[in-house]
Amino acid sequence: MFNNMPKKYSIPLFILFIVGLYLSLNKLIVPFVLKVSGSDAFFEKEDEPEELGKISNDRTGFAFDQCKAAMKEGNHVPEGALFANGDYEAWALGGKTYLIRSRVSVTGEGGMVDKKYACKMKFAGGDVADTANWSVLGIDFNSVAE
Repeated sequence: MFNNMPKKYSIPLFILFIVGLYLSLNKLIVPFVLKVSGSDAFFEKEDEPEELGKISNDRTGFAFDQCKAAMKEGNHVPEGALFANGDYEAWALGGKTYLIRSRVSVTGEGGMVDKKYACKMKFAGGDVADTANWSVLGIDFNSVAE
């Protein structure tokens, strides 16, 4: 089709093609993408509003308990480790995800050694006391600096 076309039409057709692409991009594609990205299709609807940042409530208390249980089950701490009960800090990260920071005493070379740890926990919803509704996203240890 285009092989038999005279060469004098090739440049105007090329310019017309570029103008058509430009107009379709600005009048069709970009408005569609902006409309879709501004819709609720990409946002998770939250059942209850939650404040972000450092918090302390029942849910963070259960997150702390689930973190301790996960550390014991995953053999992250030895058998005789002593957790600091109730002594923790918690941050709500949004999307029912929490960061829990506390310390645990473990037996070391010079006796009991305190180690700081952090757990990132995700609550799926439902009963906060049910362990099946919690998932551990990560556990990290940091030795206490002297």
